[in-house]
Amino acid sequence: MISNIGFGRYHRRVLALCGLGWTADNAWMQCTACILPRIQQHFAVSNAGIGLMSSSMFLGLTCGALVWGPISDRFGRLLPYRWTLIVSATFGLLASATPSFSLLCLCLFGLGSGVGGNMPVDGAIFLECIPREKRHLLTLLSVFFSLGSVLTSAVALAILPPFSCPDDPGPGGCDVSKQNNGWRYLLITMSLLTFVMVILRNGCFRLQESPKYLLQNKRRSDVVMVLKKIVTFNGGAARKSAASAETGSNPGSYPPEDTGSHSSLISDDAVASCTSANDYNSTHSWLEWPENDAGHERTSLQMDSTTRHPTTFKARMHVWYLKLKGAFDVSSHIRLLKPLFAPSLRRTTILVWMIWGIVAMGFTMFNVFLPKLLETHNGAGEHKEKAITAGSHSKQTAVYRDSLIYAVSGVPGSIIGAWMVDTRLGRIYSMVLSTTVSGLALIAFAFSAKAHSTALTIVSSSVFGLTSTLMFAVIYAYTPEVFHPSVRGTACGMASAFGRVAGIIAPLITGLLLEVSTTVPLYVSVALLWAAAGCMFILPIETRDIAT
Repeated sequence: MISNIGFGRYHRRVLALCGLGWTADNAWMQCTACILPRIQQHFAVSNAGIGLMSSSMFLGLTCGALVWGPISDRFGRLLPYRWTLIVSATFGLLASATPSFSLLCLCLFGLGSGVGGNMPVDGAIFLECIPREKRHLLTLLSVFFSLGSVLTSAVALAILPPFSCPDDPGPGGCDVSKQNNGWRYLLITMSLLTFVMVILRNGCFRLQESPKYLLQNKRRSDVVMVLKKIVTFNGGAARKSAASAETGSNPGSYPPEDTGSHSSLISDDAVASCTSANDYNSTHSWLEWPENDAGHERTSLQMDSTTRHPTTFKARMHVWYLKLKGAFDVSSHIRLLKPLFAPSLRRTTILVWMIWGIVAMGFTMFNVFLPKLLETHNGAGEHKEKAITAGSHSKQTAVYRDSLIYAVSGVPGSIIGAWMVDTRLGRIYSMVLSTTVSGLALIAFAFSAKAHSTALTIVSSSVFGLTSTLMFAVIYAYTPEVFHPSVRGTACGMASAFGRVAGIIAPLITGLLLEVSTTVPLYVSVALLWAAAGCMFILPIETRDIAT
C-alpha cells in the first residue's frame, strides 16, 4: 500500500523533520566533545576524571534508547517523536547553569535520555512511511547527522575561543568564573536551537502515525485514514496500482488527476488484503516469526478503541496512566525481545548488537577527545609560537577550526553511502569497506602526532570523518531494515543502547589511556573498528533487495 502511494511532498517533509532529530542527536554529542577541554579547565578535572562527563551523557543515551524504543513499539512512534527533543533542550539549559562538575554530569544524563530515544525512533518513522524503492533515502538521512556536527562545530568556533581562558593566561592566571563561560553560552545556544527544532517538528507539520505500526496492531481503519491523509497531502498523486489494489481493474483505466481527490483509492478492503505479516514474510522467507506468540503479545499490550481516541479529561488521564505504567513495565519490555531471538534471526540480532557496541566504542574513543587531541597536536606544532602570547586564543581557534573541517568532511559520506548501498557492494560490504578505511585513517592520525604534521592531522581526520560517517549511515539504514516492523523500535532501541553502553565505557578508558600516551587510544580504536568489520562481514542477511 505504501508503494502504491509513491513518494511525494509528505515524505519529503518527514525526511526533513526526522532529519532535524538526527541533527540534534549529533549536535549534542559534538557539543559535549567541544566543551570537554573547557570543562576540564573550569572545574580542574584530571584526564582520568574528565571521562565521567562524556560517560554521563552516554549513560543517559543508553537509558533513553532502552525506554523510548519499547515505548514506540507499544504506544506508537509519535509519543517519542514529540517529546524526546523537549527533554534534551530542557536539560541542556539546566546544564548551562550548573555550579559544579557533578551537577553538570547529572544534567548531561538527563539531556542524553532525550537524545538517546530520538534517533532510532525517527529512523523507524521514516523507513515505515516511504516506498520500498526509496529505502536508500534512510542512508541519506545521515546527512542531517553530519550537519549536526557541522552546526555545533561552527557555533563552537564562534563562541568558545573569545569567551574562554586564553592559551597563556599570564602570571595572574585565569578567573574561570568570569573568563571561561563560553561552554555555558554554547549549551544555551544549542538548547535554543533544539527548541526551534521542536517547534518546527510539532508546530509546523502534523506527522501521521506510522502506517506499518498501525497495521501491525490490526488498526486497519486507522491505516486507511492515515494513508488517505498522506495521499491528500501529496496532492492526490497515487499510483495506478493503487486503483487496481481496490477495484481489480486494468491499470490503464486509472482516472486522470483532474477527476478529484484520489484518497478514495485507499480502502479498507485494500488494506485488509495486505496484512503486514504476510507482506513481510513473502520476501523474508528465512525468518520464522512466532506470529501467534508475537500477535498475542502485541494485542495484549494495546489500548482499546475508547482509550485510543479519548474525548473526556478523565479518559485522557487514563491514557496517560496506561502509558506511564507501560513505560515502567519491565516484564513486558523483556517479552518484546523474544521474537528477536527466533532461530532464523538470532545470529543477526547478536551480530548487529555487537557491531553497534564495538563501533561505538572505537569511534567514541577518538571522537569525544578530538578537540583535546587536536590541542595536544597543535601545541607541539605550528600554532605553538602563537599560543605563547599572553591573552591569545590562537591555539583554541585552530583547534575548533580543525574540528569544523573534520565535521564538514563527514557530510559527503552520507551521500556516498546512499549511492553505495544500492551498488553490488550492498549494505554489508559497504559497511565493511568504510569501517576498514576508517581504521587506516586513525593510524595516519596517530602518525601525524609523532611527526608533528598539521597537514597530515587535518587530512587523516577528514578521511576518518568521511568514512566513519559513511559507516554509520549504512549501519543506521541496515538495522531497521533487517528487523520486522512489530519489533523494529525495540530492536533499534536495544542496538542503540549497546552503542550507548560502549559510549559510557569508552571515555573512562580513554581518560586512563591518555595518562600513558595520546596515541594509545587511537590504536585501540583501530583494533575495535577492524573487529567490527569482521562482524559485519559474517552478517547472514543482505537487505538491499528485500522489502521492509
